[in-house]
Amino acid sequence: MAITRPTLLFVSYLAVFALVGCNAQPDADLEAPVVTEPGAAPVEPTVPDDEAVTMRYSCDGGWNVAVKGDVVEVTADDGRVIQLQRIDDRSPPLFAGEALEFAVEDGGAVLGQDEGGPIACRAD
Repeated sequence: MAITRPTLLFVSYLAVFALVGCNAQPDADLEAPVVTEPGAAPVEPTVPDDEAVTMRYSCDGGWNVAVKGDVVEVTADDGRVIQLQRIDDRSPPLFAGEALEFAVEDGGAVLGQDEGGPIACRAD
C-alpha cells in the first residue's frame, strides 16, 4: 500500500492538532485544597519556609521563637521579626543580636532583653 501525498498531509495535520492540545502545563492549575466551615472567611494556603523550623517556643507576653538551624526568628509582641545568630561553642545553645538573647535551658528557654528583663518560653 502506497502512502499518497494527501494522506501524509492529513496525518501531519492530525499530529499538529494533537500536539497543540497537549501544550498545557502539567499541574499548573492545581492547588492544595483549603477546607473551611460554611460561612467562614476563606483561608489562604501558607507557603512553607525555605529552611525547616526545628523547634518552636511560645513566650510570655505574646513573643514567639522559631529555631531554624543556626538562626532563630523571634516574633515580638508587636509583630516585628528579629533574627538572632547562634553563638559558637555554647552548650546549651545561645542566640544573640539586636538587644535580644535566646537561651535554651533544661526546662524550656529564656528570651532576654536589654530592657525589660527575661521572658520565660515553653516549647510548643
